[in-house]
Amino acid sequence: MDKLKALRAASSGSAGLRAVLEPRMLAAAACCGVAIFLLTVLALHVAQPGHDPRAQFMSELALGPWGEWMILAFAGLGLAAAATGLSIHARAASRVLPRLPGILLALAAILFLAAGFVTLAVSAQAHIVFIAGAFIACGVAMYLLPRVVAVFAGPGGYVFSWGSGLVMCGAVALGDRLIPPGVSQRIAACALLFWLLYVARKLARRPAQGSGVSGKRSPAP
Repeated sequence: MDKLKALRAASSGSAGLRAVLEPRMLAAAACCGVAIFLLTVLALHVAQPGHDPRAQFMSELALGPWGEWMILAFAGLGLAAAATGLSIHARAASRVLPRLPGILLALAAILFLAAGFVTLAVSAQAHIVFIAGAFIACGVAMYLLPRVVAVFAGPGGYVFSWGSGLVMCGAVALGDRLIPPGVSQRIAACALLFWLLYVARKLARRPAQGSGVSGKRSPAP
């Protein structure tokens, strides 16, 4: 009898986990994460009229009035990255390579959250390392996604994934050269947010079975 109860409890827990990992739920979580990030950053811009978005980075909002709320922005960014990564992981084949973009996004989520706790005031070097590491992980995931996940193997997947990656990397590379540093960081962040939403929403629209998320392209009908 005890074994039967334990089996039912395990089955119920597994069903609950599958519900949480359902692509539409994960897409909703990614959207919430993006909204939390944007609303928090915009609110802090209003609360800190002295902040210059052209010359100052978003991380510097943590140094001004109400700056402690930047942890919420980083948490939202981490949520969006984690939810998108889980969406890829939940649909991926058992091989490691198709799951690699999801693993990289999970790593980025951890680094974004760490950057929220370790602000510029706590340790500028550690904060910069966390942010740089998160963006590098996301950039590699952008490159790999259309190459290893069949759902994104078409022209549209390459355009949106590699295009977003080029905008993100290009904005960072041109920062403080042709583009003011604050503007370049915000362009890179917008490119990343757009890509996270694109991936999460595309996976949410795919049928649960036969979606072809694997390391190989789906055969033509």
